[in-house]
Amino acid sequence: MTKENYIIISIGSNYNQKENISFAKKKLAGMLGEQTSFTRDMWTEPVGIQSEKFINCICISTTRHTLLQLTKAFKQLEKKCERSKKNDLISKIPLDIDILLYGNQRYHEKDWERQYIQELLNDFFDKKGNFVIDPTIL
Repeated sequence: MTKENYIIISIGSNYNQKENISFAKKKLAGMLGEQTSFTRDMWTEPVGIQSEKFINCICISTTRHTLLQLTKAFKQLEKKCERSKKNDLISKIPLDIDILLYGNQRYHEKDWERQYIQELLNDFFDKKGNFVIDPTIL
């Protein structure tokens, strides 16, 4: 059996934002279990494209799923929200789910540098810098 891995996921949407983010949170919480917590939702300006504003948030959890299993599942969730190559070409991103951390391996290094990612990650720390997960965020 695969060991439990710590996971950090970024979630974003610039189309039907509130509904798609809500859908993603429900599905991720169901998939990853009760250890799953989310930051607040944050409206952000698009990075590198011209489009409507995004809603972004971060998910932190643990999982026994493999990286490949998660990647496939997240792509399916994106497709359920009408993510497609055609929509990507017109900068319509109904749902974007990216794994930022799996176990001790970081991914999407440039995303870690984005102001909103850093700010949202701070939602998991108290004023003394201690890591906290507030289950009421769900």
